[in-house]
Amino acid sequence: MKVLVLPRDNSNPYQALLYGEMRRHGVQVSYLGLLTPSYTLNLLLMPLELVAKRMAGARLVHLHWTYNFRLYGSSRFPFLRRVAQAWFLVWLWTLQALGIRLVWTAHNVLPMHRGFADDLQVRRRVAAASDMVIVHSRSTLVQLAELGIVPRKSAIIPHGPYTPTLGPDSLRTPGVGPGPRRVLFFGRVAPYKGVDNLLAAFAALPSDLDADLAIVGECNDSSLKAALTALAGRSRRGVKLDLERVPDGEVAQLLESADVVVLPYRQSTTSGSAMLALSHGRPLVVPDLPGLSELPDDCVVRYDGTLAGLTNALANLILADASVLAKMSAAGYAYCSAINWSVIAKMTFDEMTRILSPEH
Repeated sequence: MKVLVLPRDNSNPYQALLYGEMRRHGVQVSYLGLLTPSYTLNLLLMPLELVAKRMAGARLVHLHWTYNFRLYGSSRFPFLRRVAQAWFLVWLWTLQALGIRLVWTAHNVLPMHRGFADDLQVRRRVAAASDMVIVHSRSTLVQLAELGIVPRKSAIIPHGPYTPTLGPDSLRTPGVGPGPRRVLFFGRVAPYKGVDNLLAAFAALPSDLDADLAIVGECNDSSLKAALTALAGRSRRGVKLDLERVPDGEVAQLLESADVVVLPYRQSTTSGSAMLALSHGRPLVVPDLPGLSELPDDCVVRYDGTLAGLTNALANLILADASVLAKMSAAGYAYCSAINWSVIAKMTFDEMTRILSPEH
């Protein structure tokens, strides 16, 4: 089976983990949009690239995200979003005209960053053109349906952990050891991640609670970076702000240093950062969002999305006995151990095989 993939995201290990396992089933993976060093030229060549790949025997495209069709300058010149949308629809029409099957993995109900003039319309067109829509949870299908997006065929395939699951004896048990309780946000920093709310909630904790906070992750938004730096600078508590990318080899040590991981998202369909934290046995605090509802209750504390709710959740875990955190840690390990990338790859391979079968 030959699978064409769009786009290639080197900053996200999801594709490497998925396709690394799918290759064991004989799948040949080829990424689209990389013909030349020029982003713009690659974008212009997208339809012709499909023609060439189809002539070479490819019959299926696996689409993850659509950001490869964004045009430089669209944030300053909104008409470029209309141009990008029109070109994407040309690409989609070309794919259908060539008889290439389309599998779309809807990692997010709507894009976290605006790319087209009408992202919702594009989502509906993609779903209508897709032979299969893969989601990571049933709640995603519900949210898509609420927007009028009902796939012809769909499959629920879970999101796996981003690193091999480590046993409970491999990392420090959270809550054990001297010093303050250590609270961590880890992941790419963007406005929808709610890091500003975490800083505000942490500042509102009672003064007698012994805790510190680390916010670690790449932030490419200069205005957000400045705002978070100002907020952290006004904190009366210990706050570490590191808004650069963490080398892969340092991630496990960073997570081991934390007693609690907090992901205060304003919106989320799924979260690789949540799986990463649980795979390292870290108790997790998240808002009560549909996209996070399938995380198990015994390793997650949920709050109502308000600052007061987040402050209360933080206080409870900071004050919790070490045995409570240890039980949550063990539950996180157990949950992630049951989610295997080999199984995920086999589920994806089976769905693609059905799509390509003569009966489809």
